[in-house]
Amino acid sequence: MKKRSLLLSLLATLAIGIAGTASAQTVLRIGYFPGPYADQFKRGVQPYLESQGIKVEATEFSNIIQLNSALMDGSLDANVFQNRAYLDTFNAQHKGTLEEVLQVPSAPLGLYSAKHKDLKALPNGAKVAVPNDPTSLGRSLAFMQSQGLLTLDPAIPAGRATEKNVSANPKNLQLVLLDAPQMPRAMPEVDLAAILGNHVIAAGMLLSSALALEDPAPQYRIILVARNDVAKGELIKKLVTGYKSNEYRRFVENDPKAKGFSRPEYWR
Repeated sequence: MKKRSLLLSLLATLAIGIAGTASAQTVLRIGYFPGPYADQFKRGVQPYLESQGIKVEATEFSNIIQLNSALMDGSLDANVFQNRAYLDTFNAQHKGTLEEVLQVPSAPLGLYSAKHKDLKALPNGAKVAVPNDPTSLGRSLAFMQSQGLLTLDPAIPAGRATEKNVSANPKNLQLVLLDAPQMPRAMPEVDLAAILGNHVIAAGMLLSSALALEDPAPQYRIILVARNDVAKGELIKKLVTGYKSNEYRRFVENDPKAKGFSRPEYWR
């Protein structure tokens, strides 16, 4: 009798353990920064995941450093907000073990102005707002160079330049370094602003209002990221399937806010 009770107790404990594991495997914890990628996930990917029996726990972060830190400490399974250049910098600086899983449709960087309708109209000494984080700053300066606004020291690796590496500035542009999310609000105070696409959309602006839009290089396209120990797991595979689904593609292609987004290679 005691043996039978012990056996039943062991079976019950095993069943609870299995159920707990199954439950853990059907919960996806994902983080993002407020803006278009959060909206696209909620409306274009989350419905697919829920149809597959996956419970989604989504968290918005106001601090981009916390997004990767939460992924590193196991609080999240994945996040979608950054590009490869930013990810590489984070991993190098924080001994991270995060890896790219999938490229997603990306809002490009653009040059915007509330005062001028053409880059040629910029006056001598114009104030130009640029993001102050190293990755976005280098990207912005490279794009400004492509538009003929300034010249960068060719000895500096692509995308690594800072305001100190400007070798020619024919219009004597004054670079004003600001936090990237503040850029849209700063437009009345400057002549031109280099604004990341997600912040443009979050501010209720249209990408099409830019005086110039980049075609993002691969390292600047937004990616889905996970820790390397779970990146190839079944849960992340289902997340990838959701992003590659026809339903998600139709949502993005019919979303007015996504007009001007670069398309991932697997859509071309």
